Amino acid sequence: MLRSLFLLIFPAAFWLNTNSPAIKNTDSWQEVRDTIAPRRDTIGIEEVLIQREVLSPEEQFRRDSSEYRIIYLHGDNKKMIEAINIFPPVIVININKIYNHFSTSGKRARSMQKVLKDRFENDKINQTWYPLTQQLAKLEGQQLEDFRRYYQPNYDWWVVAEEYEQLDYLFKRLRNYGDSASYIREYLALPNKETPSFYDRK
Repeated sequence: MLRSLFLLIFPAAFWLNTNSPAIKNTDSWQEVRDTIAPRRDTIGIEEVLIQREVLSPEEQFRRDSSEYRIIYLHGDNKKMIEAINIFPPVIVININKIYNHFSTSGKRARSMQKVLKDRFENDKINQTWYPLTQQLAKLEGQQLEDFRRYYQPNYDWWVVAEEYEQLDYLFKRLRNYGDSASYIREYLALPNKETPSFYDRK
């Protein structure tokens, strides 16, 4: 009898222990612990300083001429006809250069050559024109930009002019600018005609 009672009490006690609040809390704690995100290591990025190469107008023009040398090949129309000074005299006609002279690709190539040449001349002028106007013009912002663009001197004259001639040119143009600032702003706001691309075959 006593043995049978023990067999009934022991399974009941075991069932109560496994369903007790302590066990449930342990399971709940285990679930919360499993949801904690793992710690991630951060990666530091080293700062890199990039220095751009500053070229003189002459160096930039040589680089452009080398990079776009194809336009000089397609646009070359010099010495289409040559005379060789021998006896009897011989006349040499260069068919390729004649084609370059009359073809559309040749004309556009020479147009692009002019773009590179104009860019070089502008850079060469601005090498001294910009610092001079910055120091002496006493203009700022849009007015200074308009003055520089509108009164930018001619390349052939500016590169050979003496310093006193450049100063005289600057001060005379400053006197003119005072009465014409609004007109100059309107003029410079007009759209410029774009130079056609050498590769534009339309």
